Amino acid sequence: MSAAWWQLVMDIPEPEVAEIESELLEAGAVAVSFLEPEDATAVFAAGQYWPNTRCEALFDAAVYPREALEMWLARCPWTDFHPRLEMVVDRDWVGLTQAAFPARRFGRLWIAPSWTELPAQDLVLRLDPGQAFGTGAHATTALCLQFLEAQVKGGETLMDYGCGSGILAIAALLLGAHRAIGVDNDPLALQVTGENAEKNGVAHRLQRYLPEQVPPMQVPLLVANILANPLVELAPTLVGYLAPGATLVLSGLLPEQEPFVRAAYADAIEFAEPIRADGWSLLSGRRKSPEYPSESRHGSHLSAL
Repeated sequence: MSAAWWQLVMDIPEPEVAEIESELLEAGAVAVSFLEPEDATAVFAAGQYWPNTRCEALFDAAVYPREALEMWLARCPWTDFHPRLEMVVDRDWVGLTQAAFPARRFGRLWIAPSWTELPAQDLVLRLDPGQAFGTGAHATTALCLQFLEAQVKGGETLMDYGCGSGILAIAALLLGAHRAIGVDNDPLALQVTGENAEKNGVAHRLQRYLPEQVPPMQVPLLVANILANPLVELAPTLVGYLAPGATLVLSGLLPEQEPFVRAAYADAIEFAEPIRADGWSLLSGRRKSPEYPSESRHGSHLSAL
């Protein structure tokens, strides 16, 4: 007879991941997983970016009856996260997890978890799903990866603003960029970025900063995979990091938000035609002149991807 499990599912604020994971494990969960949000289109509040993450926790149904779990949940301060219990039967959880994260190819570059076997001669970024967002599965990340694969020729310096897992910065380095700067307002994201860079052999070429710690600099290539409102709010900051003639890449916006975002950069950036996929858009363009008012530093309007 197959074992049965209660799966607790809820959408939690990303900053509370570590605390909630600890509480779930202490309460008896045998496994806790965190996934990227399935639908990010509903969140466009200023200063927010992928604010929620899907939390799934497994409890042994033979040990924890549904009534006991419901009573425990009623005492937890999680009602705003809409926790729900689902009965699941025993499965090959390792196999299911691995099947959910297949290798993905972007031209010369593969994005693949550690358990995937690929030819030794292929260019592979090894990235396992974890606590910081960015596995290449979401259309916004895929658009950025496709752009970088086509544009990075070798020797570039890149800033990845809102680096999350570090996927874009690490991809650029593997494609031949000389140096990358990862910026995120989540210390956990910066830690994960460093770990992923180490696993992929590029840590010595990647610097990581909180937004308020970025030293004055100008780069020839900057990518920001963030939602529309933060992209608008961050316009002076991002433009300030661009060298004259530099390329700016903006993603995380819907097609109908393109005019709104373009307008915030109109004085400084000459945009190319947008690139769209799966209901999302990528804007790219070049900095025209340094007269646009800019800031070398800005408040924290981003979070990990």
